[in-house]
Amino acid sequence: MTTAVFTDADLATSLPSLAKYFRPMTVPAPEALAHVQQLCDLSDPFVTGEHIDALFTAAMREINTWHIDRSPLYRSLWNSAGEPAVRSVQDLHRLPFVHVNLFKRHALGSIPVPDIALRLTSSGTGGERTEIGFDTWSIGSAQRMDAWTIKALGLIDTDRPANYLVCGYEPDPRLTVGAAHGLNELCDFSPVASAVHALRNTGDGHEFSPMGSVDALVDFASRDQPVRIVGFPAFVHAVLERMRTMGIPPLHLPEGSLVLTGGGWKGHADRAVGKPAFREAISAQLGIPDDRIRDCYGSVEHCLPYIECADHHFHVPVWSRCIVRDVRTLEPLPYGRPGYLQFIAPSITALPAHSILMADLGTLHEPGSCAIGTPWFEVHGRAGVRRNRSCAVAAADLLENQ
Repeated sequence: MTTAVFTDADLATSLPSLAKYFRPMTVPAPEALAHVQQLCDLSDPFVTGEHIDALFTAAMREINTWHIDRSPLYRSLWNSAGEPAVRSVQDLHRLPFVHVNLFKRHALGSIPVPDIALRLTSSGTGGERTEIGFDTWSIGSAQRMDAWTIKALGLIDTDRPANYLVCGYEPDPRLTVGAAHGLNELCDFSPVASAVHALRNTGDGHEFSPMGSVDALVDFASRDQPVRIVGFPAFVHAVLERMRTMGIPPLHLPEGSLVLTGGGWKGHADRAVGKPAFREAISAQLGIPDDRIRDCYGSVEHCLPYIECADHHFHVPVWSRCIVRDVRTLEPLPYGRPGYLQFIAPSITALPAHSILMADLGTLHEPGSCAIGTPWFEVHGRAGVRRNRSCAVAAADLLENQ
């Protein structure tokens, strides 16, 4: 299996599907966003140091000016906040933020329509729906960061083709759900021997196929290639439940198999399975070790990669910073205290999501508890009593008829 000692060029040569991730990217305004370019060209997602903090601060000043000049909403927030100075990373909490739900009600882009290269939505059925237009830089730099993170975590395999079970949407050119794109892109990090989608394209939408998914896993277990299961955890769990219902004995998927989940669970916490129990079920029924089961966190609005390390920590990468805010006062909290998650990232030019307050509750932990030297966070779930739809909720509606 390849690791981070391989260069990007080596990986792209060995696995052509990676070429699109490791290509050079240029910010929309190279002179105005010079520090943004420099920060986002860092290929080590977990590098730290005072010089990194200084570079991050300079990049944030540039991206602030970018959105102040282009987004009336953010300019108003900036003025209302008293135009706070950002001289160091300790000042980042002073920046005004946009709540993620605001993007569900208003078009808040910072780029002209002709510059939109890709439109993605965060929900495919009903409810509040986020539709985001991305420029080439915003989506391309996020994809490159994703690849660098997966590379650093040792999850790229250029040597052995894998059989994929994608617990997400089968591709459809009409489908703009952000998670559909993200989950299918996870198939780019190992050669594809075969791929089966749990959410089959019917021509008039998508339909969950638990039997097809079970049959695929049984078939994959008889082959020599590793298996990669990617997708919504709710569907992975549903497939495991179907295996138990059918009395299928535990499978022993080949060495090197991997599970990468993302998109969260259905909106009600009492329907979700705790992460340790979820991983234990996968290990027991599929023979995949705990450290090869990873979760991903993110959103359409804030498309930076947060991927669990082998210790199941969501580490904050070099291109981002995380703040946790008190649920009542919105004041920043110290390490170890739960509150609203806020993410700050100067890479996003398409919309003022460079300082965004999420609807999720979480806790930020100081570095030092594992080998990776950046702070890490855990996610406790969605705040509030009102059901807040997401890609996972839209997809999980398809479970109701099973």
